[in-house]
Amino acid sequence: MYAASLTFAAAVMAASLAFAQAPAENGAPAPLTNPSLAFNLAGVNDWSTEYPFIDLFKMSREWIGHLPGQWGGVSPEAMAAATDAHGWLTRMPAGAERVSALILTSFPEEMVSAKGRFHLLYQGKGKLEVRNVQTVSDKPGEIVFDYRPNGSNMVDISISAIDESDPLRAFHVVHERDLDAFRRGEIFNPKWLGLVHDLRLFRFMDWMRTNDSALMHWSERAHPEDATWTTGKGVPLEVMVELANLTGTDPWFTIPHLADDDYTAQFASYVRDHLDPKLKPWFEYSNEVWNWQFGQAQWANQQGRALWPDNGTAWVEYYAGKATDMADVLDRVYGPEGEQRMVKVISTQTGWIGLEDAVLNAPAWQKSGAGRSAPSGHFNAYAITGYFDGGLGRDGKPKVVKEWLAQSRTKAEADADAQGLSRIVKDRYVEAHRYDQAGALAIRELRDGSVTGNEDGSLKALFKTFAYHRDIAQKYGLELVMYEGGSHVVGVGPWQDDEELTGFFTWLNRSVGMGELYAELLAGWKDNGGTLFNAFADIAMPGKYGSWGKLNHIDDDTPRWEVLMRFNRETPAWWENRPADTFLGTLETAAP
Repeated sequence: MYAASLTFAAAVMAASLAFAQAPAENGAPAPLTNPSLAFNLAGVNDWSTEYPFIDLFKMSREWIGHLPGQWGGVSPEAMAAATDAHGWLTRMPAGAERVSALILTSFPEEMVSAKGRFHLLYQGKGKLEVRNVQTVSDKPGEIVFDYRPNGSNMVDISISAIDESDPLRAFHVVHERDLDAFRRGEIFNPKWLGLVHDLRLFRFMDWMRTNDSALMHWSERAHPEDATWTTGKGVPLEVMVELANLTGTDPWFTIPHLADDDYTAQFASYVRDHLDPKLKPWFEYSNEVWNWQFGQAQWANQQGRALWPDNGTAWVEYYAGKATDMADVLDRVYGPEGEQRMVKVISTQTGWIGLEDAVLNAPAWQKSGAGRSAPSGHFNAYAITGYFDGGLGRDGKPKVVKEWLAQSRTKAEADADAQGLSRIVKDRYVEAHRYDQAGALAIRELRDGSVTGNEDGSLKALFKTFAYHRDIAQKYGLELVMYEGGSHVVGVGPWQDDEELTGFFTWLNRSVGMGELYAELLAGWKDNGGTLFNAFADIAMPGKYGSWGKLNHIDDDTPRWEVLMRFNRETPAWWENRPADTFLGTLETAAP
C-alpha cells in the first residue's frame, strides 16, 4: 500500500515554493501543476554543493584510517574489519592512530547557507574531536562548532579512541537553523527543496552510483541507517522515493548493470508499493552502456564478445538484451497496469548514427534464445542526449579559442587606454572585460559554427540529430526523451589541463549568452519532436572536468538556470495529460 510521508511543516513550505505557475488565493506562490523539465541530480559526496540533506554526515566521505605520522595508509581490508554492516566503527582499525570522516569540503565562500553554527550529535564513548573549525562547546553526545567556507577548507571529524563496549556511532551533523526540522525526522535541506521541488522528474543516476556499480544482490543495497550515503551503494531507495513523494516528482531509476533479477524485482516492488500512485517511475538499465569510460560498457563488451566474437556491435546488443530482461521483470512486478503506471527506457549513443539499430533490434541477441523479440517492443521511451559544445574544447578548435582570448584581452586593454583609465582602474576594467569579444565569438560558434565554418557540435547540428532520432522513435512507436543535456563545453584530452581554457569555459557557461543558447536549445528540442528535457545536472562546482551544475551551489544564480526555470514555469508539458494534482507532493499539499 502506498505510504505517503507528511514530514514538512508550513514554515518550510513558505520558503520552498519558489517557482510558481500562478499566484494562490492567499497571495503566496502556487506550485506548478504541469511542469515540463527534468534534472539529473548531482552525485552525493563531501564536496557536493548541492547540499540536499539536512544531516551533513550522510554526505561524509567514508572513514579514512591514518597510520602514525601520515595521512591515510590503513588498508581497505583493515577498515572493513573495524566497521559494522552500516559503516559504523566498532573499534579502532589495526595500526590506525586516528580515523577521519570529512564533510563540508571546499565549499565556496559565496555559499552562505553553509556558514554558521553546526551541531555534531552522536552516541557512544571514545576520543572525538572536530578539526579545522572553531569549537564552541564539547560535551558527551554533542560537539558544537562554527564553520565558515573559504573554497579550500574542510571539516575533519576525527576519532582517536573507541570504547568497544559502547562504540562511537549514530553521528549527525546539522546546521543550528535546521535542528528542529531534523528532530521532526525531516531529511531534505529546505533551501535545496526550494530550488528543485517544482520539476517534473528527477533522474537518480548519480545518486545511485550507477556508473561502475558493483551491486548484484538486493542484500547489498544501501539502507537509510547507513553511516553515509556516499559509498558505492549510493543513496537508499527509501530516500529517493520519499523525495519523489514529497515534491510530487516522477523518479527515474537506473538499475545497476550487475543486478540480478531478484534485485530488480525487489527494487520495483518497493517502488510500486511506496511511490505515490499518481507518479510514474522510470526505469533504465544502467547508464550509457555504450560509453567505454564506464565499467558497465567494458563488462557488456566482454559478455557480448564471448557470445558473438565477430559481432562489431556485440556490446550494445548485449546491453539491449539485458535491458529487455529488466523490462520483462518490471512487467511481471507491475502486471497489467504496468503500461499506465511506469516508463521503461532504452537509450543509444546520440551521435553514433545507425548504432540505434543494433540496440533496438539486437539481431544476434534475438537469434541466441528461443522466443526472443526485438528489444524495441519492450520499452515506452527512447532516450538520447542533448549536449552541444561547438567543438570548442577538442580537436583543433582550442587553438582557435586561445587566439580569440588573446585578441579579446588586447581589445579590452585598448578600450581601457582609450578611456584614459589609470593603472589600477585599467587592470580592473581589463579583468571585467577580457572575455567580452571571445565570448561573443564562442556563442556564435556554439549556435551554428559560423565563426570557423565548422558546425560540428553546434546547436544547428544538434537539431538535425534530434530530427533524425525523432524519426527513429516514431518508426518504433517510442517516445523521444532526453536522459542528459545542456552545455558540454569542456577541455578534452590535453586541453583539460589548460588553465586559460578552463577559466574561459567556466565564465562562458555562466554568461548571458549561454542562457540565450539554452532558450534556443529548449525550443529546438521541442520543435524537433522531443518530449521530456532532462538537464545535467542541478548543482555542482565547475572545474577542468566541466561546468555541469546549472548552479555552482545552492545560493547561486545563473542565466542558464533562470532560462530553464522559466521554461519549466511557462511551457507546460505538451506530450501527455496527467491529472491536475499529479505533481503536487506532500510538501505542497500539507495543511498549514
